[in-house]
Amino acid sequence: MSPKRPDKGQSAPSDPLGRGTVDEQIEELLDLPEAPARRQYLETHPALWTDEASLALKARADQLLRVDVRRSMAVALLLCDLGDVSGEPRYRALGLLARANAHSIGLGEYEEARALYDEAGAIYRTLGLQVEEARAQVGKVWPLACLGRYEEAVEVSEWSGRVLETNGQWAPLATLTMNMAAVHGRQGEDAAALDMLDRARQIHRRLGAEGTPVLALIEQNRAIVLRNLGRFDESVGASRQAWERLTALGQTVEAARARQNLAITYVVLGRYNRALQLLTEARDVFWADGRRRDAILVDLFMSDCLLMLRRFPEVLERTRQVHDLFHDLGTRFEVAQSLLNEAVAYAGLGRYDEAKASLAEARQRFAAEENEVWVAASDLELATILVREGCSADCQALLAACVAVFRKHGLLVREAQAQLVAARVAAAQGENRQATDWAQRAVDLGEAKGLASLTYEGYHLLGRLAEAEGDRRVALESYERAIADLEQLRGRLMVEFRVAFLEDKTAVYEDAVGICLATGQAQHGLELAERGKSRALLDLLAYRLDLGLRARHEADAPLVARLEALRAERDRLYRRWETGEQIPIRGGAPTAQQEVLALEKQITELWHQLLIRNHEYAHDAALWQVRTEPVQPYLDDGTLLVEYFGVHGRLVAFLVDRSRVEARPLPGDVDQVRRLIHLFWLNLRTVPHSAREHVAALAQNARRLLQQLHALLVEPLTDALPGYRQLIVVPHGSLHYLPFHALHDREAYLLERHEISYLPGASALRYCKEVRRPPDATELAAFGYSWQGRLQHTLAEAQQVAGHLDGMAYLEEEATLARLRSILDKCRVLHLATHGDFRSDNPLFSGLVLADGWLTTFDIFGLRLATSLVTLSACQTGRSAIGGGDELMGLMRAFLYAGSASLLLTLWPVEDRSAAEMIDTLYGQLAAGSSKAAALRFAERQALEQEHPYYWAPFYLVGDAGTL
Repeated sequence: MSPKRPDKGQSAPSDPLGRGTVDEQIEELLDLPEAPARRQYLETHPALWTDEASLALKARADQLLRVDVRRSMAVALLLCDLGDVSGEPRYRALGLLARANAHSIGLGEYEEARALYDEAGAIYRTLGLQVEEARAQVGKVWPLACLGRYEEAVEVSEWSGRVLETNGQWAPLATLTMNMAAVHGRQGEDAAALDMLDRARQIHRRLGAEGTPVLALIEQNRAIVLRNLGRFDESVGASRQAWERLTALGQTVEAARARQNLAITYVVLGRYNRALQLLTEARDVFWADGRRRDAILVDLFMSDCLLMLRRFPEVLERTRQVHDLFHDLGTRFEVAQSLLNEAVAYAGLGRYDEAKASLAEARQRFAAEENEVWVAASDLELATILVREGCSADCQALLAACVAVFRKHGLLVREAQAQLVAARVAAAQGENRQATDWAQRAVDLGEAKGLASLTYEGYHLLGRLAEAEGDRRVALESYERAIADLEQLRGRLMVEFRVAFLEDKTAVYEDAVGICLATGQAQHGLELAERGKSRALLDLLAYRLDLGLRARHEADAPLVARLEALRAERDRLYRRWETGEQIPIRGGAPTAQQEVLALEKQITELWHQLLIRNHEYAHDAALWQVRTEPVQPYLDDGTLLVEYFGVHGRLVAFLVDRSRVEARPLPGDVDQVRRLIHLFWLNLRTVPHSAREHVAALAQNARRLLQQLHALLVEPLTDALPGYRQLIVVPHGSLHYLPFHALHDREAYLLERHEISYLPGASALRYCKEVRRPPDATELAAFGYSWQGRLQHTLAEAQQVAGHLDGMAYLEEEATLARLRSILDKCRVLHLATHGDFRSDNPLFSGLVLADGWLTTFDIFGLRLATSLVTLSACQTGRSAIGGGDELMGLMRAFLYAGSASLLLTLWPVEDRSAAEMIDTLYGQLAAGSSKAAALRFAERQALEQEHPYYWAPFYLVGDAGTL
């Protein structure tokens, strides 16, 4: 039996222990660590069996709800205990409401919350307290909506609203109005939601200071619907106002939610990097407070942003987590949203059947919610897929319906997006006037709202429509405006995200270059080609952006420490896995390879987080406009730069010397060249496993392939080549995998006629030429590591190289990462003879092995060099994964970024002995004063007696080809 509480109206007995006021006793009670101890305290302190104490506990639970949900729940349970020990049902009802709020607002457990709200309401109804019952139903509206019970939410709201308004309960009425606005917003009725929020704001302003906390929450909700209605400036202002007010009130969780809302608006505005930064910060707050539902929901919003960055595998991983959690919570809307994003990711990967299946399920769930806006959003994605599949005629009616729904709800941006897809359909069917009208509407809205993502697509389409009508001037103007908007979006990104972002956007550069070629504007065409090539590397070089693993701010320190620990663990596992040692596997389940790959994935994600947090360069509008560097001032009279570029499946070569720029279309198409390169690589891979007598036949086959490639790529230029001692080749696409120096004209290899070097982009030449070398630099440091005795010639190679230039040789156990880092600031030439590993699956972990670990691309980003030459005498050190915008992802990019003027690299696995002999010859020439390009040419010509190019052609020079 519960102890008897004081009679209603009586003051509570004084504390027999004399422990002070009620407030002091509550503080002492809350300081107790265990729930049983707190209940015992209540049972032995009847002075707390009062309305004053119950209201104080409820206020404390409400205050903690926005700061510490677990402690808020503990106070709510304590309040229920107070009701039990005192025998007062009103106190228990307050406790039930506090618990319901914690489940709903804090933990997203809506069914539990609904049941608790009902139990509290039943207590008040039994006691005949109608106003209190109505107040208890205010919080119930939101969980009902999240459970898809919209009609019930409206009924509850209407009844509670009448009672509250009749009795002048303005504060709960305003909160109820705000909750109903959120319900309307969830159903896509944003205009109605905004009206209700404005009404709630008016009510709360009448309350003065009492209404301030809820006013901040109202502004937070207004930001959401203003964004949906395309009123972005107002939305940003409302989010910032809510953030400031909630921070001032100490409501850290709600302040994080305001950051989250601002981030979602930034996604629409194309400020992707800032959005990811804010979302990460919000998620950290939610996880810290145990709000799993809110934290996982952030992953859904992150997936919206990552879709824009074409990071589709990450989106699929995040949406699956969202789907599973919200399916368990019984909230159909978030499940449907996760399925919609999953479908877009599948479509981005070209997995259209899976995309359509996810779309169908998402649409079904949105339809069950009676949410026609999101049904239309699903239909718009389906129409987009049909257009990609070439089924434009099948989606006209679908698009018309989407446009009508979005227009009905005042969703201008969604309407414009649907019109753009409709414009593409019209263009495909030859209805250019209609297509132009729709595309122009999208551009006009994008210009008015500052939506570069919309204007980029619109201008690109307008350019193609103008070109189809034969108006090349307007077409080029439209393409260049599209490129400017695209580069604005790209420039706002953390630099490592720029590569994937460009993967489906290079067509606009091709279109613009094509117009330039057709109108005889070779110089301008080259500039536009350069704007679309290797921009991430050139940004790194031009602006000295910092990708190193270091704490730039105090808050970075824990993240950097975590990354360093993960990197050390990855290196330990990788070395043991790679050398075949037994590795202790945690739990015995995953393989060593799986553990390594999981670690690498984690390192990559955390490194990206670090870079996102330190992307100040993405705020500077002056850096958004891509600039091309002049190449002609860096060419001498005997040098010709040949830059290849693909335009609509055909190749063009730009010929550049000190005085002219010429563009020449080439006869072969990109696919034909790609097939020949593929056959050449199949030939190369066969050589190491073939008997000596078969190598001669393989050599003949290789030469035929190289002759065919010469006919397509070089022969059309032969009249322009005489008189040039050196050729600088700038490849494009699959040409990066082709050794141009080994191309054969049926009489000689190209290297027999010219010195040849390479660049990832012509604009890089300036930075390679201007590398500042320290005045006290030593001649050379050579590292030789035999990889546990497997590479017998690496030690002799390092010693010979050091001998040629009077340098230092570090062999075996002395060839360490620590030693390398200690000598870099004084190293003019760096030679690494060891084992290399190219990782096409994750180029960040391509690397070279030394005695104490791996030197990976990731590590090289943290180095600072001023070397004239870095030689990576190992297997496939010059292989790169080709990303969006013809970006080369691998060791080459990292070493150029780190500050080397030139690199000597390998395209395929090198044969140990022949490589050592070539290197010895090359360094002998360098010591005699030859330029780097001339020395390499001499060494390769000396090796031509080995008939197959496999043995003499893997090495190639990138960057400055001059003397050391």
